[in-house]
Amino acid sequence: MESAQGQYGHSVAEPSEPITRRQNRIPERPRRAPRSSRLPATAWGKVLGAGGGVVVLLILWALISSLSAKTQTAVTAPAAEGLTPSANYKTGDCFANFDAGAAANRLVPCTQAHSAQLVATAMYGAGDSYPGKDALEQRASDLCRQTQLTLPQDTSMLRQRNAFPSQSSWSAGDRRVDCFVESTKGNTLTATFLP
Repeated sequence: MESAQGQYGHSVAEPSEPITRRQNRIPERPRRAPRSSRLPATAWGKVLGAGGGVVVLLILWALISSLSAKTQTAVTAPAAEGLTPSANYKTGDCFANFDAGAAANRLVPCTQAHSAQLVATAMYGAGDSYPGKDALEQRASDLCRQTQLTLPQDTSMLRQRNAFPSQSSWSAGDRRVDCFVESTKGNTLTATFLP
């Protein structure tokens, strides 16, 4: 084999085979060993791995428990202690923290701080057909206007609140129209409005 001079004047042995592009490149890096797990395979690594799994399971259990508790609370809320369902309200009843849209409110003696009082009710007959929202609203307004009340001199913090059946509650048998007097300032009332 004869030698040839390379680019920088060094003698180079002629290869028996032509040099390919791959052979001209920089040699490949040695391959890395496969990555090991992030936690060492020691006893402490295993303990930390198991502990992390337990924490994840506890978090899942807490989330599921809180969601099921909220569902059960929502179902049983009207039967909560101290709440009276709206179907059981009577003329003269006083309510603390009154919410006209709630299915139940807390009934209190009218001498205690309260925010509303039911001052009048009227009933439609069981066989009556639904009169419509406007007619029910007018009946509730007339009911409130015709009710004799003992009001304080300053009535600026009081408002009339009417309640009457919707078409769907009428279909379910609700025939009651109510008139409430409500405080705009919360539980500030301490007497009845009825004579």
